[in-house]
Amino acid sequence: MDYEQYYADSQAFTRELKEKTAAQTKAVNKIQKCIEDGDIGALPKLFAALREASKAREEALERLESMTAGFDGREYMSSGDYSTHMIECCRELGIDVRGSFPVYEMFPCSVTVNPETQDVTVDRKRFPFLRPSRLVSDIKKELDTLSKAAFNTQQFAKELAAAYDLAIIKASKKKACAADAPMYALDLYEVLTPMKRHKKEYTKRAFAFDIARLYSGGDAHVLDDGRILRFDTVRDAKKSIRILDKYGTEQFVTTIRFSK
Repeated sequence: MDYEQYYADSQAFTRELKEKTAAQTKAVNKIQKCIEDGDIGALPKLFAALREASKAREEALERLESMTAGFDGREYMSSGDYSTHMIECCRELGIDVRGSFPVYEMFPCSVTVNPETQDVTVDRKRFPFLRPSRLVSDIKKELDTLSKAAFNTQQFAKELAAAYDLAIIKASKKKACAADAPMYALDLYEVLTPMKRHKKEYTKRAFAFDIARLYSGGDAHVLDDGRILRFDTVRDAKKSIRILDKYGTEQFVTTIRFSK
């Protein structure tokens, strides 16, 4: 199944429906004008024209309904055809996509295909889009907006450092820990979002996106106290965070440390 084929085939029917609807409107306007002017003699002919336009419109609607009934949205999604076309659209628009049915990642968005409800969930918002190209186009716009949004790298580095310092103190209670020891980035996320509602407001994906922007900043980030932010990247690490750098290449940030 292919929604684009259904879309192409439906255009003739929708155009016909639009034309017949316009003919109806035109006939009604003429009837109204004749009644206003008192030209009752012209009405029988206009009534007949309206009935003909109404009949033609109904026939066009029935043809569109019949074709639409033949497109099984649930089957389209559950068969994997929808996902295949969605991935093709991502590649055409240069969107990094990974995952398998029904959950995919278009960094930093999580995309879930829902055959039962015939919609798609992007993060926590549902979209009734059975047309993959429409969905991916909207996601592309959102990603472009995110990438252009103002981001204070120095401020985020400071907030990350504060979380890092707390994590070092907590780790030191269990065993000796150097002041510049590497700490898992995901552990710092837990420090930044201590409560459940904080995690809803600032998701792991939002955190990963901020880490990506910080990572892609280029120059080393130096705090007011002279410490420098350093990232460690290991692809297969258990607690790594997958990000895309400024070149669109995936990186796996595992630990973060601030050292002089």
